[in-house]
Amino acid sequence: MRGTQLGLLREIKESGGVTITGLAARGTIDRTTITRNLKLLEKKSLVRITIGADQRERIVTITDEGEKAVASALQAWKQAQLHVTEVFGKERTGRLLEELQSLISSFQTR
Repeated sequence: MRGTQLGLLREIKESGGVTITGLAARGTIDRTTITRNLKLLEKKSLVRITIGADQRERIVTITDEGEKAVASALQAWKQAQLHVTEVFGKERTGRLLEELQSLISSFQTR
């Protein structure tokens, strides 16, 4: 699972169900990328996309399989973080995270 897909699954899970427009409004991913990734997630039975009250509206909810996939991916992420901390040490890992956050911020202010 790609990071973008995990992020989408987490947002969908936290929202309890959200429109595609609602996901796009959060501004973290463009609508085309959202749509493409949702199709992949739906094909893997990780999300369900239904028609909303307005026939043009699509509501996205996470499935039980999607919930399991999120839990598994988060566990793997935690293990990866622990490994980095073991290899680099707490102080060096902290500096690395600060530098990465600075880099991310520089792209967001463009």
